[in-house]
Amino acid sequence: MQTVSAKWAKALTTDHGLSVKVNVLYGGAVIAEDIAFTDGSVKVDRESETRRSLSLSIADPSEFPIAPTDRFAVYGQQIYVESGLTYLDGSSERVPVGTFVITSVTGNIHTGPLTVTGAGLEILLRRALFDTATSTGTGSVAGFMDFHIKDTIPGASFVDSSTNGTNTIPSKTWDANSDKWSALSEAAASIGAELFCDANGTFRLVDVPDPDNVAIPYVWEVAAGHNGVMVSANMGLSAEGVYNRVVASGENAEDNKPPVMAEAKITDTNDPLYYGGPFGKVSKAFSSSLITSTSQAQGAATAMLRNAKASNRTVSLESVPNPALEAGDRIRVVYGDAHLPEIHIVNSFDVPLGISGGFSIATVSGKAED
Repeated sequence: MQTVSAKWAKALTTDHGLSVKVNVLYGGAVIAEDIAFTDGSVKVDRESETRRSLSLSIADPSEFPIAPTDRFAVYGQQIYVESGLTYLDGSSERVPVGTFVITSVTGNIHTGPLTVTGAGLEILLRRALFDTATSTGTGSVAGFMDFHIKDTIPGASFVDSSTNGTNTIPSKTWDANSDKWSALSEAAASIGAELFCDANGTFRLVDVPDPDNVAIPYVWEVAAGHNGVMVSANMGLSAEGVYNRVVASGENAEDNKPPVMAEAKITDTNDPLYYGGPFGKVSKAFSSSLITSTSQAQGAATAMLRNAKASNRTVSLESVPNPALEAGDRIRVVYGDAHLPEIHIVNSFDVPLGISGGFSIATVSGKAED
């Protein structure tokens, strides 16, 4: 969760107001500050290649862009959004909820409203292709990412907080016109990590969240009852897209590295998903020439198994909006008398930018507290 003051969590459980500010940027400069809008939301989703996306409703139809440099045009204009709380003493506190590249504008040009949609800064990498055949060269996995992110997006920030980002990256060459984002994502997956752009507009390389790591504290409590923030909770169990074994492999001719392979599987017979039990043998394979050692293959397989098994157990929550939340956060869910408390990984949520919107959180891998 983003850093907030001590007043924040307490205010979420009592009376407070909504504070939102939306600016438009073009060429790195603010061209419209604190713009008027009628409604909107920000979607945050770990499973999306663009982790954050925006939908904004503009009442005035005259705002439909005519010139390429108009504020809501789709020629590089960006929208920066902050959302937060207004406290009972009249003060406000906001956190960033994303910087978005405007991708479309639609609406009735006579009566409005206009709907402006935007995608997180990952889209600038997804749109980009390698201009020429490109090799990893020497250096680290994180260094490879840092170079190509900043080469594509001048002035971009990149932070590596992964365990293996400093590992030397193996040799691999992508052809001209290959997808740059796919290359960066493959490099992240090869070390058991994920790459995304956060609410501040910083690209981050982080380890895939581990729901079994009890040493990581939860950042927020979503509780039912008096002084709680929970509105409702729906549980789900699903076998779709769930695996109990992941095999990771690699072979790198450029570095003259022989084939390597490793697997991660659920072997605990107390786990209903255990490999070879009643659930069956459900395997997923991943292969990359960036995997050149058995230990690296093992790390990649283990990280992928975390995701592959986590979606079996889900909870959909409606709660008081908390725009400081981040996908991948651990939260404590307290159901009251209906169920024992659990620790969950936040998979996705929607931040309402108007007072009429709800706050929906989808979690994976609910675990009973130890």
